[in-house]
Amino acid sequence: MTEDTLPTRARILDACQRLFNESGPDAVTTAEIARTVGINEGNLYYYFKKKEHILVALFDAFESALLGVAATPLDARAGEEAGIAYLRQWFNLMWEWRFFYRDSAAIWKLAPTLRLRNVDLADRAQADIRRVLEKLIEAGLLQAPPEQVDRLVVNAWIVSCYWLDYLHSRHNVAKVEKEHVDWGFSQVLSLFVPFFPQRQDNSAG
Repeated sequence: MTEDTLPTRARILDACQRLFNESGPDAVTTAEIARTVGINEGNLYYYFKKKEHILVALFDAFESALLGVAATPLDARAGEEAGIAYLRQWFNLMWEWRFFYRDSAAIWKLAPTLRLRNVDLADRAQADIRRVLEKLIEAGLLQAPPEQVDRLVVNAWIVSCYWLDYLHSRHNVAKVEKEHVDWGFSQVLSLFVPFFPQRQDNSAG
């Protein structure tokens, strides 16, 4: 199914995801959304009465995508690359939904109910991440004691979720590009590298 043949509601959400990623939800007007989709504003309001409702619908999709990444099964046969691929998925998700990471203050103002949902989502996702790391340890792909697993989960979550804020506040990055997200991935990967057995063996030699 091409974009032109998608149902109108899906086209609105697809357009809003792109526009919000580009400019932020507070900067995008309903007129711009309607113009991008190719409908009039009245038709837009038929599907979504307020921008808040659009954000809630997009958060539903984001939540599903994030929990899917968090619970991704690992192929232990891939060795260390299985863990690296798992981490990479988080930053692919960040790029696809970067406005949720970059514009949280504006989002909570426009859609206040999402603040509590986001807290619950973080709790559920971190629990799934912890289970994945435990599976990596069971498969011998990661060597970390239980207390270090908790630190890895929290530290990786902090860097992942607040990386775009860091870029803006520390490096004055106004427009996020893919290479900025790749930079964030390398920072998170550096947290895990000391616990990859193969890297430990190489450093010992």
